[in-house]
Amino acid sequence: MAIRKITTPDNPEPPGGIFSNCLVVGDQIFLAGMTAGGKEFNPTGGDDAYEQCKAALNKVKVQLAAAGATMADVVKMTVYITDIAVRAPFGKARAEFFHEPLPCSTLIIVKGLVDPRLVVEVDCTAIRGASKSA
Repeated sequence: MAIRKITTPDNPEPPGGIFSNCLVVGDQIFLAGMTAGGKEFNPTGGDDAYEQCKAALNKVKVQLAAAGATMADVVKMTVYITDIAVRAPFGKARAEFFHEPLPCSTLIIVKGLVDPRLVVEVDCTAIRGASKSA
């Protein structure tokens, strides 16, 4: 099986060619960490944790769609937050994007992200078409 890189203009690749946003192997989809980083890296949602969480999850959704999958195909998610206070806003946002069966999830509190204004980063693994067999 070959590794395919999936790109979308709605979620541009990171500058400098240091990693890929999305790789697909067969029906497995691997996403890099998605943040609320926007144009010129100003965080979408400003300093509102809930809005940043929604923006990061929306990037996941956009990237999965480009790979032919949906949020219902996500089987594993790792969430990095900069403060335990972000847990509740993330939970609220997550409930808007995921439904049963919910993906397995790991929550990690980190000292910081690539930009100190960011409060959340989410990476996921999905299996294209998995939700159709659930």
